[in-house]
Amino acid sequence: MKNKEIKRWLNSAAQKSAPDVLGSVLSACEQQKGRNFVMTNAATSESPRKRAGIRGLAIGLAALCLLLVGGIGGFLGYQNVYAVDSIVAFDVNPSIRLEVSRQEKVLSAEPLNADASKILFDMDLTGTDLNVATNAIIGSMLRNGYLSDIANSILITVENGDEAKAAALQQQLVDEIDQILGSNNIEGSILSQTLSVSDELRSKAEACGISTGKASLIEGILAENTQYTFEELAVLSIRELNILANAGEITTVASSGSVSTQGYISETEARDTALADAGLSASAVTVQKLSLDWEDGRVVYDVEFYDQKTTYEYEIDATSGEIVKRETEVSPLASGDVIGLEAAKEAAVKDAGVSSPTFTKAALDRDDGRSLYEIEFVSGGTKYEYDIDALDGSVLSKKTRAVSSSSSGSGTDGLIGEEAARQAALTDAGLSASDVTFGKVELDRDDGRWEYEIEFYTAAGKYEYDIDAATGAILKRESETAQTGAKPSGSTSSAPVSSGTTSSGTASSGTTSSAPASSGTTSSVSVSESRAKELALQDAGVDASAATFTQLELERDDGRWEYEIDFYAGGTEYEYTIDAQSGAILKRESDYDPSDAPSTAGVTVSMDEAKALAQAKAPNATLIEISFDHDDGIPIYEGELREGKTEYEFEIDARNGSFLKWETDYD
Repeated sequence: MKNKEIKRWLNSAAQKSAPDVLGSVLSACEQQKGRNFVMTNAATSESPRKRAGIRGLAIGLAALCLLLVGGIGGFLGYQNVYAVDSIVAFDVNPSIRLEVSRQEKVLSAEPLNADASKILFDMDLTGTDLNVATNAIIGSMLRNGYLSDIANSILITVENGDEAKAAALQQQLVDEIDQILGSNNIEGSILSQTLSVSDELRSKAEACGISTGKASLIEGILAENTQYTFEELAVLSIRELNILANAGEITTVASSGSVSTQGYISETEARDTALADAGLSASAVTVQKLSLDWEDGRVVYDVEFYDQKTTYEYEIDATSGEIVKRETEVSPLASGDVIGLEAAKEAAVKDAGVSSPTFTKAALDRDDGRSLYEIEFVSGGTKYEYDIDALDGSVLSKKTRAVSSSSSGSGTDGLIGEEAARQAALTDAGLSASDVTFGKVELDRDDGRWEYEIEFYTAAGKYEYDIDAATGAILKRESETAQTGAKPSGSTSSAPVSSGTTSSGTASSGTTSSAPASSGTTSSVSVSESRAKELALQDAGVDASAATFTQLELERDDGRWEYEIDFYAGGTEYEYTIDAQSGAILKRESDYDPSDAPSTAGVTVSMDEAKALAQAKAPNATLIEISFDHDDGIPIYEGELREGKTEYEFEIDARNGSFLKWETDYD
């Protein structure tokens, strides 16, 4: 056969026969692989023409096998390298969409709005690894100010037909971005989701000029709160949507970290503003709600509390502290004797017919002139929502829905329970249930684990705890005094004590820090730096030799001088605000995360020694701030001194005490 005829025959054979005999041909090829064929000269009765025909057919089949095997290999190679396997989207305000191959190579990077074009600018990410592209995109967002201490929210969306692979990639990206933000000293608030995009969702997204990931987040919010429209929410930033998502407790996205409240008044200030307007004290009411929300184009605090007669609902502008809205209605306690929270929970669980539920909400409220308990819990992958009559325990309404595995994480079996979490927080604070008013007890999933978020109040201040829902360990604690500046009762705060020592834990000499005259008189500063450090260490239950101090700053806030003191010990970060006149602890916070502890490898200079070195260069100046940090892998102390209108900024190498920076600025 001529070459052209052979090619024609092979083409015809492939077209006509391959669809039906692909399996058998490949099987035959596999069976013959590695076999040796012995050619003999034995006589045969076949004619030369027939033998030639058989040889031609054998050659054709062999060639067909090679074509098929090569084609399949090429197809699989193409799928690995060039075919789109996943869609990844990053939303802040810039919205960027990446097409990613099976080998996690970026096939395309598409800006979905003008801000995204600024982020990508002249970057060509095609062919880069996904983790490299992620670092480049997040780094550009940081440099251009789209991500910061204030704008700390980002939405990650992953589309992949394989749910397990989508979930794994989702968690991989969350961990990576959290690490990038952490290395830039930003506590990120990361929303993440896996997504199967419908035509309807895609149409909505395109009509509003947003990503499908942002569109899905908006739909999740609208499912919980119908007062908004899709178009109204489409113009909001991810930070603002994050606030709404938290307020609505939506389950369509996973969440880690907290929305930044920088630039806003504190929850305590919002609560106290509402209480003062109502003419009540914190000890006289039950706080039902205290959270950030978005209303009429601005961020507000929703504050709701009740006493025996009246329920008060306030909206406080989170920026100015102005009362935006106030409403009152009859208290749920005014209807008569209520059955109690535990009885209401039992009634809901009995009606659902489940065992070992995990409660996510339990609150007394009033609706349509009736007092009722709102009870929510999860069991077996289903979320149950009940309204229970507060007087007779009857079921007024109920609703169930499946909880997405990608947003709710693993099951809730084996958790310690709400009551045990309450008790762990109270014990740590040195208080009893009769001493406090609980404002929040909520089960949430953060950083891949279930946690109880607990808030309660005394007349002296507010306490916040994150409790590991599996072990009962205290993951985070914070307390804040009321505006009177009184020290909260039960101020002892237990914490693990490290057996290791660092030179930076040495107590400083007892010199009183004062600030420049331009920022106010310091006649009220009667507590020295060393005493402030001692008070913080004593309250934390940490020995000075086990602490690594990372910040010591004297500043004026709300008309009074305060010390801001940060240190690490035993895998826990502690942050204290101490009144520089009375020594009262105004605010305390601790966060257990051993991976965040600053490395002290190579550090030979203590913070006090660094202070002395800086003071020696400007003997008459006042040290305003000093902190420990790493810059390009080098451990340093950086700080500021002032003398009259002259300001000095310095950086000192913590390895040898040499000055890396000394700048003088005349105001």
